[in-house]
Amino acid sequence: MQEKTNMVADNLPRLGLTINRVKSMVFKTNASNNTPTTVKGEALEKMDSFDYLGSILDNKGGTDTDNSILQNILVR
Repeated sequence: MQEKTNMVADNLPRLGLTINRVKSMVFKTNASNNTPTTVKGEALEKMDSFDYLGSILDNKGGTDTDNSILQNILVR
């Protein structure tokens, strides 16, 4: 992941673009490597979960949170 991030960060200036380190976050799922991903020496913020197309994804690779919310809605 770090190698690809470095490659993108190194090639973006040729296009007049940069990575906004304040707005950029990292989401790792089922990752055994806990080394922070950096851009130009600054670590990117790590996310534990996020919403995508109406589903809640977590860093354990599942949608358990999403399923429990749906079950609570259906029980009502």
